[in-house]
Formats: sequence, structure tokens, C-alpha cells
Amino acid sequence: MPWYDKTTQNMEPKVKYSRQQLVSMLREAKPSLNNGSYQWAVGGMLKSGGITRTGFGEYMVKEGDVLPEYQPVYSDLSNELLNKVTVKFPYIKFTIFETVLLNEFLNHLVAQNTIFIQLEKDTSVFVFRLLQEAGYMNVMYKPSKKNFNLYWASNCIIVTDIVSEAPRSANHPHIITMEKMLVDIYCDKLIRSTYSVAEYASVVEQAMKTYRVERPKILRYARRRNRAAEIKQIMAELE
Repeated sequence: MPWYDKTTQNMEPKVKYSRQQLVSMLREAKPSLNNGSYQWAVGGMLKSGGITRTGFGEYMVKEGDVLPEYQPVYSDLSNELLNKVTVKFPYIKFTIFETVLLNEFLNHLVAQNTIFIQLEKDTSVFVFRLLQEAGYMNVMYKPSKKNFNLYWASNCIIVTDIVSEAPRSANHPHIITMEKMLVDIYCDKLIRSTYSVAEYASVVEQAMKTYRVERPKILRYARRRNRAAEIKQIMAELE
């Protein structure tokens, strides 16, 4: 598969792109090339049928070539928590991730679920208290790795702070995006302990083949978590 096909897959359906916008997207995907190579790649996208001209200097992706956006299928408990936090604190920013979501991509499945609620730093303690008072069992607040391993139980709920600049869904701000998940499962020491990290590269590969994933978002967030070079190298080895 030509390297520029991934850019085609990341284009939004029914959106018109200028040639310069396409070149910018291609440059983000492969920054080491010269301008002529990006212009050639646009021609390759046209020749392969991935995009079509809609006017002078305007292009649109063919509907069948667009990968779907990732939409996590949460457990009943995660949906319950999402609704409870949203109703009580409608204006705070938070994201829910649960480890069983990884089973879509893993060979060695996660048998016991762990739910992570990541919130703005000044609000996380209030959500922790809300869940305690509501009678939820096995709720931990920003545990160390030692305490996490010591007190963990199935369906454990971890309340912690969200890292700033984390990718968020515009339409569904509380569900985890694929870009955020791919960085968090590599960088977060608690999440890393819940699955076999040896499968990380395979998870990235399967995710990028199945869903629309924006590489620049991954790298920006990975840079915020001081792991950009490592994750960039892993993605490069998959090409």
C-alpha cells in the first residue's frame, strides 16, 4: 500500500480539500520529503482513485475509501459512571477508558476489567467522593503502582487526573478517542500493567488498519507525555 493511502483514509467524507490542505496532511504524515514528493503523492491519490476532483484545485475522498471513526463500546458499568458524572458535574472535562476495550486488538485478552476516569486536576477529587458516597466498591484515587497492584479487584474504578492537551472527540467529549488510547496504553504506568505491552505494536497496527487515526494528534499528545520519539519509531516500523 502506498504511504499516501493512509492520508486518503484519514480524510473526512463529504469535505472538500484544497491542494495545499492535502500537501499539509501529507507533510504531517511524512515530514522528511520535499515539496515535489508531496505534489507527486497528490497525483498518486488521484490516479489510484482514492480522491476525485470536485473543481479547480478542490478534491474529495471517495466514500468507500474512508475508514470509520473509532466508537468505543463501553460496558454497562462504564456507561452508568459516565451518566452519573455528567449529570452531577455537567461542565467538567473528563474521559472514560476501560481495559476490556483493548480486547478488540489483543491476542491475549484482558479477562478482568479496570475502568479509568480521567478528569481535570481540580475536579477529580470531587468525582472520587461522589462515587464513594454512591456506594461504588473498589474505587481508588490516583493510586501509586504499588497500591494499584495491592488493592486492585475486578471492575476496579481508578479516578485520576487527565493529561492536558489530550485528544478529545468534538461530538462525544467524554468517550476516549483512538489517538488518546494509543498513547495512554503505552505511557500510563497503571494501564501498562493491565495488558501485555509486548503486543503494543500489534495494537497500533490493527487500530490503524481498522479506524481513521490521525497520526499528528498521536504525536502531539505523545510529545506532551514525553514519549513522542518512541511512539514515532514504533509507527515507522509498521510502515
